[in-house]
Parts: sequence; structure tokens; C-alpha cells
Amino acid sequence: MSQGTFLLVVTCDGKSETHTFQQDVVSIGRSRDCDLFLPDRLVSRIHCRVERADGGFVLVDAGAQNPAKLRGRPVLRAELKVGDSFALGGCEVRLALPAAEGGSGDETSPGEQTRPSHDLVAFLQIARALNEEQDLTRLLTQIVDAAIQLCGAERGFLMLGRSGEHSIEVARNFAQEEVLSPEFKISRTIANRVTATGVPELTTNAQADDRFRDLQSVADLRLRSVLCIPIRIQGEVGGVLYVDNRLQQQVFQEREKALLLSLADHAGTAIHNARTVEQLRGKQLELQAALGRVDELNAALQGQLRERTEELSQIREEISSQRLGLRSKYDYAQIVGQSRAMRAVFGLLDKYIEADDPVLITGDSGTGKELVARAIHAHSRRRQEAFVSENCAALPEALLESELFGYVRGAFTGATSNKKGLLETAHGGVLFLDEIGDMPLELQKKLLRVLQDGEVRPLGSRETVRVDVRLICATNRHLERMVREGEFREDLYYRLAVLPVHLPPLRDRREDVPLLVKRFLGDLAREQPTRVRIAPDAMERLVQYDWPGNVRELQNEIRRAAVLCDGVILETHLSQHVREGRRNTGAALGDDGLVPAERGTTLPDMVRELEVREIQKAFDRAQANKSRAADLLGLSRFALQRKLDKYALDASGRPTGAPVADDDPA
Repeated sequence: MSQGTFLLVVTCDGKSETHTFQQDVVSIGRSRDCDLFLPDRLVSRIHCRVERADGGFVLVDAGAQNPAKLRGRPVLRAELKVGDSFALGGCEVRLALPAAEGGSGDETSPGEQTRPSHDLVAFLQIARALNEEQDLTRLLTQIVDAAIQLCGAERGFLMLGRSGEHSIEVARNFAQEEVLSPEFKISRTIANRVTATGVPELTTNAQADDRFRDLQSVADLRLRSVLCIPIRIQGEVGGVLYVDNRLQQQVFQEREKALLLSLADHAGTAIHNARTVEQLRGKQLELQAALGRVDELNAALQGQLRERTEELSQIREEISSQRLGLRSKYDYAQIVGQSRAMRAVFGLLDKYIEADDPVLITGDSGTGKELVARAIHAHSRRRQEAFVSENCAALPEALLESELFGYVRGAFTGATSNKKGLLETAHGGVLFLDEIGDMPLELQKKLLRVLQDGEVRPLGSRETVRVDVRLICATNRHLERMVREGEFREDLYYRLAVLPVHLPPLRDRREDVPLLVKRFLGDLAREQPTRVRIAPDAMERLVQYDWPGNVRELQNEIRRAAVLCDGVILETHLSQHVREGRRNTGAALGDDGLVPAERGTTLPDMVRELEVREIQKAFDRAQANKSRAADLLGLSRFALQRKLDKYALDASGRPTGAPVADDDPA
């Protein structure tokens, strides 16, 4: 018989709730049929009981897998005193008495009166979670877990689709674990019936229910409590929510049926929303992929446009060259240039080509003097005959003489047979002598006699050979100054300079730089499969630079940048001195108007750089002959040796790697 009111204070996750009871036996568990409902998956459906006994209380285990613990020890039956706490699952329950008999009107109602409030709180939490979830897979899992929690079911299944065609999307148990092979764990007949009729099915004991006991699946699965609810999506049945309990009868009642109907209605809306979001995301991905393809097509079109633009530019250049050719008498396609200075050169060549007089080509190193000589030969009446070329600075005097005039057997040691000279080899054609300013004076005298008499006497021979040769000479030196200083024969100079032509340096015809760059890139395209282009900022830097090495330096710069780049030459691929707009050679002369400190150097460093460069140039001209190099530098052999020692240079003017002296020993 009841002996007054007592309290059970439940603490879970830091939150406490007080429940009031008057009966002699209070059941505690995860089942909503228990007097004290604890929605914890670690708590058994009927976990334990609190009973009155002899004026006191007793804690009795109800067959749970993990019995309640009192004072840290699991108990099957133990005395429970007021103030004692026992643990089950993740909750702690404390036995207490009300402060005053009868309690307050605000205290929690006993037994069944607590269930509606618990159901409402649990349902609101579930509804909030479903509203916030947009991922369809996670949403379906939450729906099944919520159904198991609300109904106290052992297992839950969610199927989507029409009758006979639906698939099991989620299968879970009360411990939130996946049920393996779920298609063999449910009664599809019940699920199909609910899908077809849209009417929920509830049985408290399927084994004894006339509606289901003859079903093979019910017998095979030994089903007892089963509840199957239709899920309506936009007004039509789109699936079912199926929960069961194979061990206990009468687990599900009308109360659980009502809860699951409400959950199913809410779930249908949430599933529709999640599908809509999923479709929108799919459309967004398709749109992004389409935009990516559009970007790829745009890039391809831009590449084609650039190629077409370049082709049109080349066509315009060809047309321009053809127009230039119409203005000029001959086609100088191999000589790139449309500037006023180059048009003046072409105008002179038009007049020089038909003559037979010697041509003297002057200009800085790298301006293309040999190209001009070959153009004269290619368009002259001698074009079917030989074009013979020789660099006068590349050979010592004795060897250069034998190369030019030839020799007969026995003329000198090693002359075992007769050999024609270049003058005789070029008979009927053109002989091009480069660096004519470096020809020794004695050879200048012999060359003058050939020009005057038209005859050549090979070394060691008493007989002369008639030659008909058009002589074209080139130099980057100031021959008139050399004539005044006695370094070049005056009579030979006037004989060679009958038809003079001066090639302007590249810095005086900057408008030709883009044309030259495109020509060099076109040459590279024929050598390698990868097509190389140049960015506008890089082209601007090339145009602004002074190019002390002229066309040859520009060509080498383009070839170097083409190796470094990945298809497009950028400003960063250019040499540092080109990017900074300063000359990398000849800067020691101070032609830029800056003092040494403004160039980031000192006067001694500039002098050292100039002297080393000129010494190396002299050795190159003299073929490593120290006496000849000293003469070219205007120094004595002893003074040159002191310079070599000072700058740690070897006998050919190249660095030895030894430390460089700080002061001149002279």
C-alpha cells in the first residue's frame, strides 16, 4: 500500500528533472511504457525497478544487460536509502522526499502524466534536427533513429519508392548500428500493403494476428510488434517507415502510431526539401561544369584568334615587304627592315647590284653585313657563280696570305701540292672579305695590286692568274681614321670604298625590332614543334633596349628566352640588363650620361672591365699571338704581360681563376 510521495531526480547530460511518484513499484527503462522513461540507448527497455519494502525502498534489477550501479557496484537487489544515487546508462537517479507532504502544484505529474510532455519535447527536437539537415542520406538516417527513439522499437527501416519497387534506404537498430542484409529482415508484404493503400498497419503480436500470421515472412522472421507508416511526399505515398520488435509483444500502441504518423508527415516534407536541394546542387554542378567548358572554349577561341591575328600580321608584313619590293628594284626578304634607315640602304643596293665595282659595307658588329653582301651576289649577274667568304681577323698574316692568293707545291714547308687561293676560287663570282680593317699592311699592298691588275700570283709561283672577281668588304672599324693614323693604306681604302653602304645600328631603327623578333620566332618554329609567342610587355622591353650587339645580340636573346619560357616569352624571361634597359657591354664608356655611383659601380671597376674586355678582343683578333695583341692594344709586350698578371688572365686573355690584384703593379 502506498506510503506517501517520493521523488526520483534524474540527471542526464548535466540537466536535472524531478519526477514524483506515489505507487509502490516504479519501473525504469527506455520503453515509454515504463513509469520513468529514460531515452538513453545504453538503458534497457525495462532496466530496473524502485520498490517500497518494509517502510523503505529497494533497487531491483529487471534483467538488464548492464545492471544499475549503486555506490559504483552493479546490483541485482539492494536497499536504497533517501539521498542515495544509482547510475544506469548515461544517467544518474537520486531518491529524495518532498520538502512538504503533498508537494507543490508545479511538480511533475506521476506516471502517464509525464509522457505527453516528454513526447512533445522529443518530437520538437527531432523536428528541428530534420529541418536543419539538407543532406538526403543523413536526413533519412535521422528519420529512422527518431522513429526508434519515439516508439522504443528494436529496429527501424525506411523504404522509398512505389509498391513493389521500393528500396530500403536505411536500416538501423536501437543502438544506432546498421542492420545487415535488411531486405531479408522485414515483411515486404506489410510494406507493400501500406505503400499501396496509404493506410498504416499496427500489430501488437503478428504471430497471433489474423491479418499477418499466415504470411511466410512473419513466420520466418518471428515478428511480434510491427508498426508500418506511409510517408507522403507532395500528397502521394513515396515510401514507408517500418519499425518492429521481435522479442516483445504489445510494444506499439495507438500512441506510438500517432507519433510516427506525425513524424512521417514531417519527414515527407523534409525529404522533398532535401531532394530539391540535391537537385539544385546537381544543377549548380552542371552549370559550373558548363561554365568550365565555356571557359575552355573561350580560351581555345582566344588561342585561335591570337594565331589568326599573328597570321594576319605576317600577311601584312609580307604585303608590306612586297610593296617595299615594288618600291625597291630587288627583293630583300632575307634582310628584315622597314625603317627609313633600312629603306635608304635598300635604295643604295638597288643601284650597287648591277655594277661590278667593289662595295665597302660599314657598321657595328652584328648589323648583318654578310647578309647584305649575299643579297648583292644573289641579285647580280654573278649569282650563278661562287660566293666566297673569309674573315681577315680570324687568320694570322702568313695563313691569310696563302688562303687569299694560293700557293704552289714547294712554296713553303708543308706545301705538298698546288692550292687555289680564294681570289682564284671566286673567279666570276663574289669574294667577301669581312673585318678588312684587320688585314696586315703588307697584305693590303698585295690586295691592291690584284684590284689594279686583275691578276693573282700564288705563293712560290712565277706565273700570274687572271681573275674576274667582284670584291665586297666589310668592317666595324673607322677606316678613315685608320688611314689618318697610318694603320690602313689610303690607296686601298679609296679603291675599296667606291660603293660605300653603312648599316645603321639596331638602336637607330627600333621599329624593326618587332619584325626581327617575329622572324626569329618563325625560325624557331621550324626547328622545334612548340610554338613560342612573346608578351606585349616583353616586346616593349626589347624595343626600348639599345642592343650594343645589334641583330646578332637580339637573336641570341630571343633563343635564350625561348628555352626558358613555357610557350610565351614574358618580361621575366629576358636578361637582367635588357629588363633594366642598360647595356651589358660598353657601359664602362659612360655613354649613358650617368656617373659610376648611379650605375651601381666604381670607376676602377669600370676601367678593369673595359681593359679585360679589350684585351680579350685583341687576343681573339691576333689568334692568341701576344706580340700582335700588344700591337692592337697600343702596348708593349711587357706592358701587356703586366696587365695579364694584374687581371689574372692567361696567355690567351682568359681568366685563370687566381685572385685579381687590387693595385696596378706598374
